[in-house]
This record gives sequence, structure tokens and C-alpha cells, in this order.
Amino acid sequence: MSTILQPTTSATSAFVHTGTPERRKRTMLYWTGIVLCFLLVSACILGLWVWSVIPAQQGRPVALQQELFAPPEQTLPEDPRFLYKSATELAAMIRSGEATSTEITRHFIARIKNHNHRYNALIWLREEEALVDAARADAAIANGDTALGPLHGVPITIKEQFWVKGSPATLNAKMFGLIAPEDGALAASLKRAGAVILGTTNVPFMLSDYQTHGELYPTASNPYDTTRTPGGSSGGGAAAVAAGFTAGELGSDMGGSVRVPSAFCGLWGLKPTYGALNQTHGGWPDTTRVQRRLAMAQPGPLARAPEDLTLFWDALKHMPIDPRFQRPIDRPAATARTLSNYRFAWAEEWGDEHYTAKVGADVRDKLQTLLGTLGKQGAMLTNDIPTIHAELQHNFFATFALVHGEDKPWLLRKLMTMQMRALDPGNGSFAGYEDAMDDNSDAHWERVSAERERLTAIWEGFFREHDFLIMPITYGAAFTKCETGSLLQGDNGPVRYMEYVPFGGVVNATGHPTLSVPMGLNADGMPIGLQVVGPLHSEEELLHLAMLLKPLVPGFVPPKAL
Repeated sequence: MSTILQPTTSATSAFVHTGTPERRKRTMLYWTGIVLCFLLVSACILGLWVWSVIPAQQGRPVALQQELFAPPEQTLPEDPRFLYKSATELAAMIRSGEATSTEITRHFIARIKNHNHRYNALIWLREEEALVDAARADAAIANGDTALGPLHGVPITIKEQFWVKGSPATLNAKMFGLIAPEDGALAASLKRAGAVILGTTNVPFMLSDYQTHGELYPTASNPYDTTRTPGGSSGGGAAAVAAGFTAGELGSDMGGSVRVPSAFCGLWGLKPTYGALNQTHGGWPDTTRVQRRLAMAQPGPLARAPEDLTLFWDALKHMPIDPRFQRPIDRPAATARTLSNYRFAWAEEWGDEHYTAKVGADVRDKLQTLLGTLGKQGAMLTNDIPTIHAELQHNFFATFALVHGEDKPWLLRKLMTMQMRALDPGNGSFAGYEDAMDDNSDAHWERVSAERERLTAIWEGFFREHDFLIMPITYGAAFTKCETGSLLQGDNGPVRYMEYVPFGGVVNATGHPTLSVPMGLNADGMPIGLQVVGPLHSEEELLHLAMLLKPLVPGFVPPKAL
């Protein structure tokens, strides 16, 4: 017979009815505390890990020269003899004794101080150093020195990316506080050629935009319309040349960074072949970085006259190479051909059945004008272009990611991808960037490099049938300053941000040289430019072509604002 036990004491009853909930409450609080402590410790560990992979501040924050970004208390005298003179003309005036380098340098310094606040073109002025260099150039002339460089005594500017001793090199990023401890290879070569470096020019954050804005410097504006961008990443330099602050600028181009500012500011520009010039010594603010990958990027000049490009090129082309990324180059000399002896290919659209890069009416009109002019000169013109736009753009994005993501931790590469999505052109090519940031291995680099060599061979085959290719640089004139990635205004509706520059990075993918040609102004008074692409190492012939084109195209037209 079974017996059912019943609680027999009040103590037992109290345990059942009151002790159990209290114990459960204490147990719940205990485990809640454990979980919270675990989450707190995990958050701290995660935070420390994130903090460890984010690049640390290098050097002290740069103190700006505030007088560059505000109107002067009193307007300084400028010398009209030198206003918008070409570098070639100024060099001749110095050599002949018609003017001194000191006089010319003082004119440029005054003009910068009077007007730079409108455009934020320069971010650093080397006033004292420039005047010392100018006096040294004048002394050489007075002493009868005949061993003068091509830029002897001529004041120029250099993109902030490149080291100029005593000047900031930050890429407009707070993480870098570098003041260049010495001249980089490019600045040193220009100084050996006699150039007087006035200062350094504005760039976008990490050189990664077609506008010039960032974390340190005021946003740069276009001298033709300050509501618009001068382009990027050599935007500050282009604005400086167009505003008459300098006789010429050394910029750089990894995705259109010489050509887009040239087009937006009405300038001539030369993007040399990848590997033509040494850019690794003094070309980056991170002094701890050991670079093993490099592709596409190349320094190049911007100027108001095509002959000035030759002065810069002659000053730079024999500089010592970096054997890690360069090989000795046997450059063909320029021919004596006339325009009637050239075979020009041309294109105003570029794509395939999946996507076509197009341009607006202003660019089409200027392209047809140039083609008509060349036709009258007897040039052979063929509407032809390799149908590899999509492959080139995919390779461009992949290469860009593999270079900039090299040795970066996974989380930082993810953050970089999130930031770069504003530049997704929406045609599927951005997958190259995403894939390369996910897999930034050497094996991936080798695959992308092999693909780049295949695409380069296609171009070189194309240039055996054509001497040069004429095509647009941008969809239209400089666009209004906006948030990166915004939709831009096209002729028939909005245009995606990267669709406005569809002819930029695709050329960098294979590193072919280009000549930027200013085609005058549109109905709104804004510059329009085109580009001429040549075979590898055809800089001399491109510069010869530039001089043939000079009397036939509008060229640089000074902005009315100045």
C-alpha cells in the first residue's frame, strides 16, 4: 500500500512557497551578472583589437598656415608682366635677363596670398625657401652659368602627396602628421632642373576622390565657378595652375587624377606610362610602410601650355629608377610627322552589350570639333576602340584594392570597402574591389597582374593598327561640389558618380600614357577636355602631337573670375 507524504511543518511550507522564488531570483541575478561580465570583457577585448588594427596617428597634427585661407588685410601688388605667362616664357625671360626669378617668385607669392582663400588650391606656402631658391637662380645667371636646367628659376607647385622638405605630406588625413624630412625623388629632380617650388597643393582624403576635400584642409574650389569642384585627386594643383598661382604643377594619376582636374580646369596634362618615373621615394606619408605592390599610379605635370609639359618631362625623365617597381626604359624619340601622317582611332562611347560608358552633349560636340579639325589636316580617323571596358574597370578596382589593402588586417579592409562603395559605378565591376579586399593574398595579386598583362597586350595590338586613340575624359564639365557618391546631373537625368568619369581608371589599368587636351569652354563658361592615349612609352610622340595641336584647339582660357 502506498503512502502519500504531506508537508508536516510550517518551515517546509515556507521553503516551498517563499524560499524557491527568492533562490530563483538570486540565481537569475547571478547568471545575469555572469553574462554581463562576459559581454563587457568581450566588448573590451573587441575594442582593443579594433583599436590595434586602426592605423595610429603618425607625427603631430599639422598646424595650417591660416593666412592662406583668409583674405589678406591689404592686397599685395602683382606684376602684370608675369600674369598667365607659360613656364617656357618665364624661363626665357629669366635666361635673357628680361626678368629675375626673384621678381617672378614675388609675383606668384603675392597672387597666392591675395586669392588662394577663394579656391584653397595651395595648402602650404614656402615663401622664405622659395625666395632663397630664386635668389640662387638669379646668382647663377649673373655669374654666367650656362649649365642651367629646363626649369631654371621657374616657380612651380607640387601635389601634397610628394615630399618637399619642411612641407606637410598627409594625404589630407588626420592619421598622418608628417612634415617631410627631406625632398622626395621627384621634388629633388625638379630642384636639380632649376625649379623654384612655391608650395604644395590640396588633395582629397587619401587621394581617393574626384573632388578635393578631406579631414585637414578646406575644400578646394574650381576657379571658373567656386560652387564646383576642380576635380581630384590633383585638384588643388589644377586650381592653382588655372588661377595663375604657379607656372605648372606636378600631380599624379592612378584613376584619372591628372586628367580629370585637367579637363575640369581647362589645362594640358601628361600622364606618363606606369613605371616611367620614380614615385616611391617620398611619395607616401606612412614612413613605416614597406610597399611590395605598386601599379597604375604615375606622376605627371599639368600646365597652361603644351610646351610646359615638355619642360617638366625633360626635368624628370632621367631621374634614378626604383628597381623594385621600374626597369630601364628605352624611350623612342619623337618623329617629325605632321598630322596628316597619323592614324587616329576615336570613340565617344565605350562598352559592350551589358554596359556602355557615355558622355554628354558638351563633350560630344568638342570631340566632333577636334575630329573635324584633324580631318581637315589630312589625318586618318577611324571610329574604333577595344571592347574591353568592363574587363579593364574590373581589373582597375581589383588592382586598387590589392595595392591599398596590402598587409592590412581583415577588419580594416572591410572598413575600406564600406568607404569605397560610394565609388561603385553600378555595372558589376566593383566586385573586383570587394573580392580583392576579401582575398588580399599574393596569389590573388599574381592572378590580377597576369590579367593586367593580357589586357596590356590587347592595347599594344590595337596601337599597331592606330597611332593614337582620342576619347573623352569625363561625362561633362566640372560638377557641383557634393557628397561623394551622389547622383550627378546629366543631359537627360541623373548620372551615377563614377559614370561621370568612365574613361579614367580604365586607362590606368594597363598604365598607358595620355595627353590631356583643353578644348575651350562650354556655354556655361566651364572648361571641357579630351584625352589622347598612346602606346606604352610614347611620351615623346605625345608631346610632339601636343605642339601640333596647340594652334588648332582653344587651349587654356583664363577664368573670368580673375
